[in-house]
Amino acid sequence: MNPFTEYRKSYITVCFVTAVIYAFVAGINQPFIFCLVDGIVYGIILSTTGFIMWNIVRFALPVNYSHRYRNLFISILIILASALVTGIETCAVYLFCPSSFDAYVTTIPVRAFIALLIFFNLYFFYKFIGKNLNDSIKTPMDSSVMNGHEKSGATNPAGVSAVQIVDRITVRSGQKIKIIPVESILYVKADGDYISIHTSEGRWLKEQTMKYTEDRLPANSFIRIHRSYIVNIHRISRIERYGEKQLVILSSNEKIKISAARYQTLKQILGI
Repeated sequence: MNPFTEYRKSYITVCFVTAVIYAFVAGINQPFIFCLVDGIVYGIILSTTGFIMWNIVRFALPVNYSHRYRNLFISILIILASALVTGIETCAVYLFCPSSFDAYVTTIPVRAFIALLIFFNLYFFYKFIGKNLNDSIKTPMDSSVMNGHEKSGATNPAGVSAVQIVDRITVRSGQKIKIIPVESILYVKADGDYISIHTSEGRWLKEQTMKYTEDRLPANSFIRIHRSYIVNIHRISRIERYGEKQLVILSSNEKIKISAARYQTLKQILGI
């Protein structure tokens, strides 16, 4: 489900209101009718370009990018989108309002800067309307519970909502949904606003917190050994000591540091 389907009217309204304000601010010395038409045209360009930009972020951004490279990719995309709409607007003024073009040219740097700010804010709007995207595309398997009968919203005798323990996790991979059985997970790593799920096949990013993930992975198979790492107990080959540090060695030969606070808990679980 595309969040724009639900928020289409709000999105278009935001684009056109922003575009009209932008047109009057950037064209402060221009005639009223010019600014109004400019705002309407810019609103069309902005909403169309923004929608395309959203789909690029949603479908074309590689899921295995780190948080840093995702931000770099998005920043470059915003700059290109700003240059594109400024260029289209400039061509439109040149073709349809040649008498105002000379005055318009002097405002291009200001307009380009404002366009940049608009797209950065538009991205945060995307983040707002897309924050529940992963939940909206869940398959029934994403709500599977290990005991086979616990339902969403179920409560224990004390009246406290029970937490669902999942047996698989869904992630978006391009335009597809990948289903990852939890037993195939080697470890989960914190990655900015995302978690990075590592398996023998590769790694995938999911917009979810470590706490949320820790609470829903089966406790008899996963343990958080560091504030940034949750490991699959069944994929631990050994524990080694390097100086003052304790490291978990996984079946993939990857090494992960164990925090001092969680070392004793891990030893107890492993029966060491």
